[in-house]
Amino acid sequence: MDNRPIGVMDSGVGGLTVAKVLHERYPDEGIVFLGDSKRNPYGERSREEIGRFAGEIKEFLLSKNVKMIIIACNTISFNVPPSFTEGPVPVVKMSLDIDLPGETKKLGIFATPASIRTHAHKNYLEKKFPHVELVEVPCDGVAAAIEQGKEENFISSLVLEAAKEYHALGIDAGYWACTHYPLAPEAFRKALPGVPFIDPALPTVEKGMDILKASDALAGEKGTSHFYFTDELTHAAPLVQRLFGPVTVEKTNLLGV
Repeated sequence: MDNRPIGVMDSGVGGLTVAKVLHERYPDEGIVFLGDSKRNPYGERSREEIGRFAGEIKEFLLSKNVKMIIIACNTISFNVPPSFTEGPVPVVKMSLDIDLPGETKKLGIFATPASIRTHAHKNYLEKKFPHVELVEVPCDGVAAAIEQGKEENFISSLVLEAAKEYHALGIDAGYWACTHYPLAPEAFRKALPGVPFIDPALPTVEKGMDILKASDALAGEKGTSHFYFTDELTHAAPLVQRLFGPVTVEKTNLLGV
């Protein structure tokens, strides 16, 4: 067993959707979460910037003596170099291995522009589901709007605008390829009524926990959780406490912030 916490990293509050699944499925595991809310959104940044910022978050989490790091952010997961996951502490990227509802003929992949540019989701899914039409939908401003706590109607209008522009109005299912998006499910449902959306948080968590199970590194006693953000906590703290209860939420600094 290993009672050290699990590190969870994101560009802001979106990664809380993955941390929540981790907390629900493995309640004994302590969590150290860091969201770089000051520099959010990452989705419109260059790959070089994303990699540099992600490296600073990783170093922060390693300084907290974590036993594993989950990258709870698609933009980071698919824009960092392969060397990012190297080292004695396992680093787990967002899972691409999802299941689709039956009879899905057209799938919309909703993600930040930076994630879409990598085509990671499309390249993986077109091999797994060769008979499904895949539509990539870069959602400009949606993650930022969720991060800032904008109204549901505003977020929905952004989603609908992107869906129209990239011909996703006729999809049978949608894939939330950004961890911010499950925080605003009604906005997506309002824009695309009747469309089921897939959240990869659970397969991501299980991918990481399989690594810990294989090395007998699950927690043997209940751990504590700490949540850190690089910007003011006006929006983040109430969200964390709504999802996780009375836990510690603090503002912290990174090298470039």
